[in-house]
Amino acid sequence: MQASNGSLAAREFRARDVYFGDSRSASEPAAVTVAPPLGLRDPRRPLRGRDALIGQVESALSVPGSPRMQVLCGMGGAGKTSIALELVHRRLGLAQQVWWVDARQDTTLEAGLRAVARQAGAPDEQVRAGDAADVLWSYLARYERPWLLVVDNADEPALLDGAGRLSEGTGWIRLPANSAGSVLVTTRDSTSHTWGSACTLHEVRPLIGGDLTDAAQILRDHAGTMAGPPDDARRLAQRLGGLPLALRLAGTYLADANTVPAAYRELGTPVDFGSYQAALDHGLKLVDRGNVIAQAWDMSVKLLDQRGLPLARPLLRLIATFADAPLPYTLLLTPETLASAGELAHLDGPGVWRLLTALAGLGLVDLSPATGSDVLPTLRVHPLVRDASLDQTALGAAVTALHSAAFAGETGIPEEPDYWDHWRLLQPHALDLFHRATATELPDKTIHSAGRTANFAARYLLVRGLYDQARSEFEAVLAHRRVSLGDTHPNTLATRNNLAGVLRDQGELDQARSEFEAVLAHERVSLGDTHPDTLHTRHNLAGVLRDQGELDQARSEFEAVLAHRRTRLGDTHPNTLTTQRELGDLQQPRAVD
Repeated sequence: MQASNGSLAAREFRARDVYFGDSRSASEPAAVTVAPPLGLRDPRRPLRGRDALIGQVESALSVPGSPRMQVLCGMGGAGKTSIALELVHRRLGLAQQVWWVDARQDTTLEAGLRAVARQAGAPDEQVRAGDAADVLWSYLARYERPWLLVVDNADEPALLDGAGRLSEGTGWIRLPANSAGSVLVTTRDSTSHTWGSACTLHEVRPLIGGDLTDAAQILRDHAGTMAGPPDDARRLAQRLGGLPLALRLAGTYLADANTVPAAYRELGTPVDFGSYQAALDHGLKLVDRGNVIAQAWDMSVKLLDQRGLPLARPLLRLIATFADAPLPYTLLLTPETLASAGELAHLDGPGVWRLLTALAGLGLVDLSPATGSDVLPTLRVHPLVRDASLDQTALGAAVTALHSAAFAGETGIPEEPDYWDHWRLLQPHALDLFHRATATELPDKTIHSAGRTANFAARYLLVRGLYDQARSEFEAVLAHRRVSLGDTHPNTLATRNNLAGVLRDQGELDQARSEFEAVLAHERVSLGDTHPDTLHTRHNLAGVLRDQGELDQARSEFEAVLAHRRTRLGDTHPNTLTTQRELGDLQQPRAVD
């Protein structure tokens, strides 16, 4: 794709002026998939030790009269998502409709549930409305086929409230109104009052009971039989607390270590269950489940150090600094974006790829190709591995890398549909880093960069019709810019302009008009009546006047903006054509939403 514009300064100016007068007609449903991620289920490594729990949940989902909202709860790394995938596999065998919604981020959660509403038969205009949660459950109540809705990783249940309250049955997630549907949630929150009386909680515990046969077999599934006998595997499984994620990391480590011939292996490298356990005990004597992942992580990274890949450690720390969301690594982790990332600054493309594949080979990151709804390859880190890798000193490098990626020519701007897939992936990281950066003592330049990318991310939310989130983020960026830049700085005014646009889209016309008029007053003094920024604000204000029924005043303002834009930009410039279209709409009755 060609670059949208040249310099960063020009991009900032153009990005602001691209916001069309009637954004509601330009917004479309956000791209998302609600298909179950069955590719994560590996038939070669069957789920171990969960038959009784799966039978219990499956029965609860099937028996008439039982609560049809089941919650799998437990600590991270216990395998809740794997259990949900196994249940989905079985339900699909019964020809059920299954939807899978990722609840780690509020934007993906809401976009996913709106997509479910559309697939259940709700028309777009109802799905985009403020009562979309009521619309969703109204159409699910009428859905004739048996269905299952999975809400995965709902570790912040407050996100499920929406405009209501989860525990009261008025949130985004509710008890199905008919016997055809069921809901399955995975979460770390096992507090009963969070979920309400309509839910049945099923605790997912580590595999530490009995003779540890299942936990030991998970180790053997990943490590292979050459890593030692079952008794040694059982002892290591006990040392790892029976936590499935730790078992997988340890087994993957041993499988990888054994691919190196003994003659080339560094002295002391663990290659079997016994030596792995001895290395754990030597490094940290405490058998503390909270340390299990950190220990397994450290041993895996040390193995990469031994293989001449010392930069794998700082790269993993940088990756862990981003949000808990899919990371578009071909945008965010390139030689250009890493140019200011300390010891990573001298990596070339093959060097970055070698490190990524090495991390993936040890199970520390999961690399996903560009398939289906994802036009870019992404990576994910398990939350516990992320916690073990997190180093706040990498925050500045992450902000800089994201800023570089966001303002690269191939990324485009949020208002251009060709780049929506880029911004869908970038926006959770941009917003997360902005909020964390403003709570630290990073240099002003770095925090300014975080604010610019957050402003772009909020504009993506706006153009995709996620008005509540967009408004909240614009308000946060505006509060920061007012303090750091002042009320009349161009970037502050640009954010106020965008916030006013959200207010208009939410139907708060009086407040939107007041904001546009305040911004316009500053711009007329500092820039003049015909500056492009001033014309942009005048255009938006004219749209509000039209919506308020003041047609003569709106027509006069559109005519003035059109005349100036024709002179400054020409008859065929997109902004000129936008104003011309809006003026033409005044000549005919407007359609009723």
